[in-house]
Amino acid sequence: MTDPSAIPPTAPPGDRLLVAVSEQPGALDLIRAARRMAEALDAPWSAVHIETPRSARYSDAENATLAEALHLAAQLGAQVASLPAESVLDGLERFAADAHATQVVIGKSRRSRWFELRHGSIVDRLVRRAPGLAVHVVPLAAPPRRAHSRQAAARKADLAARWGSRTGYLVAFGLTALVTLLGTEILRTGNISDLGLLYLLPVMVAATRYGLRTGIATGLVCSIAYNFFFIPPTHTLTIDDPRNILTVLVLLGVAVVSSQLAARVRAHALQAQASAAQNGALAGFARLLTGIRTVDELGRVLCAEIGRLLDGNAVLLMPGEEGQARALTRRWSWSPESQAAPPQLETLDLAAANWAFEHDAPAGRGSDTLTASEWLFHPVAAGGAALGVFGLSRSDAREPVRSDRLPLLLSLLDQAALALERIELEARMAELSQARERDRLRHALLSSVSHDLRTPLTTIIGTLAALRSTDAEQERQMAAARGEAERLHRFVANLLDMARIESGALQGKVEPVDLDEAVAEALHAMRALLGRHPVETAVSADAPMVLVDPNLFHQCLTNLIENAAKYGDPQGPITVAAQRRGGGLELTVSDHGPGIPGGAEERIFETFTRIEGSDRKGGTGLGLAIVRGFALAMGLQVSAANRTDGTPGACFTIRFDADHLKEWPL
Repeated sequence: MTDPSAIPPTAPPGDRLLVAVSEQPGALDLIRAARRMAEALDAPWSAVHIETPRSARYSDAENATLAEALHLAAQLGAQVASLPAESVLDGLERFAADAHATQVVIGKSRRSRWFELRHGSIVDRLVRRAPGLAVHVVPLAAPPRRAHSRQAAARKADLAARWGSRTGYLVAFGLTALVTLLGTEILRTGNISDLGLLYLLPVMVAATRYGLRTGIATGLVCSIAYNFFFIPPTHTLTIDDPRNILTVLVLLGVAVVSSQLAARVRAHALQAQASAAQNGALAGFARLLTGIRTVDELGRVLCAEIGRLLDGNAVLLMPGEEGQARALTRRWSWSPESQAAPPQLETLDLAAANWAFEHDAPAGRGSDTLTASEWLFHPVAAGGAALGVFGLSRSDAREPVRSDRLPLLLSLLDQAALALERIELEARMAELSQARERDRLRHALLSSVSHDLRTPLTTIIGTLAALRSTDAEQERQMAAARGEAERLHRFVANLLDMARIESGALQGKVEPVDLDEAVAEALHAMRALLGRHPVETAVSADAPMVLVDPNLFHQCLTNLIENAAKYGDPQGPITVAAQRRGGGLELTVSDHGPGIPGGAEERIFETFTRIEGSDRKGGTGLGLAIVRGFALAMGLQVSAANRTDGTPGACFTIRFDADHLKEWPL
């Protein structure tokens, strides 16, 4: 719930929707209808409740309905506000002007003709007084009939509120008697005609301190006292002079008007004080949340602040750490008695908490579910999902939260949910920043190592190729040295290629390449590594040429052949085949090995990934990652799977679509 003064004075062009929220049944349906209308208009929307002096006489059910409606509006993305005003119509007009609203959604419940004659229709008056607003009227359900006992109790409470307390009457009548004694003493000093003005003092005090009804009753008593003690014939209620009758009537009228004005000022002052106290609590709580950076700190602050504001035991339950079950295992609590033990939750209380968390709805005492629990649990939700549950109870066995304080509780929980979501987002951003820094360092290391090692390795390979052996043993040793140097050279080349892929600096030159020749060149380059592996090729002579970068495509083929030679059967055949599929072409490299575990077909292409029991056990984990990177750079698709011909082993496929084939006209 926000302060309406926080709405910016200027707004972007377009429709802006405003929904007036009341305590009547059907307020939730009104909120949902406004949300659908806002989505249809693609317009921002606000939900406002106008607080009038009548708001202080809401029943528990009406307060609960109002709080639930405002909470639902906040969850659905509306800007929620509560605005104190003398009347609902004045508050709506002022808020609509501040929010630059162009359309208003308001509910109209079925009222008796007597009620409409007494109070009028807000809808009709809004249409007449605000012609620039498009007013949408949503019919609401009729107020339910209360049980006789509850209706009688409500009437009794209403009468008590209307007619004031006995203390107020005693104080007012005491002031009247004091003014009468003072006037008698003044009259002894001479004939003073303005003594009646003294009686305005107790009227003003009574109306200001105790309300309108007490002020009117005091005005009547003051008129009788003035007539009895100061208008001839004194000590009787008889008035001989007609001018004195007019004086008494004027005094009574002034007393009534003064009582009304003073009572209105008092009601507005109390309403403004309550609104200021609630806004101050929300602002202070929001300011406190801005400095919180961890979930543990948020849990402690949330329990302590809400427990202190609502004077009750507080507990916050949240799921365990990531990877654990969704059970509510993390807990923070607070009790008003600093020396008291932390509040304990029974089995029924935990059941209510879990129900509230799973269904994203209140549970426990004062709700509609598991009411036998002493705790009232509300979900702490953000983004349409419950992040935890907050519970309240009282040691004196009273209701956990008064109905008029329920909107404050829900507003505090909404702010806590936003703070919790912010903390989680900050943690994710920190992890993302660390991952980016690790990637940057890894790229710098790969680039540096590859560039620094490539030149000396080229020199070593060239020197070994130029040397001539004198005997068979020396020839074997030199061949082994050349093989290891070439393997290290391929590894360094892979590092440099991976650095180019990750930096986005890879730029290929597409040209027609004969597939049969490309496969033959790749096999020739890997002849030393292939050793005793028999190689089977099945590339037809009439296969179309492919449009690829020759160097990148050659690297893809050599890496796939190297992968098959290293991780397949040491003496098993390697098959390189190409066949037409639909309008495209597929090139496959197959081996006879343990194959790929189920579910690892995509993960096998990730950088530095080695999969146990598969074609990627051991090694650096760069070869297939480079194949995927080079293939994507050329616009090709590459995939991995196990052989489907009943023979164990892996099969890697490069797919060429029709755009990557060069068909020659016959």
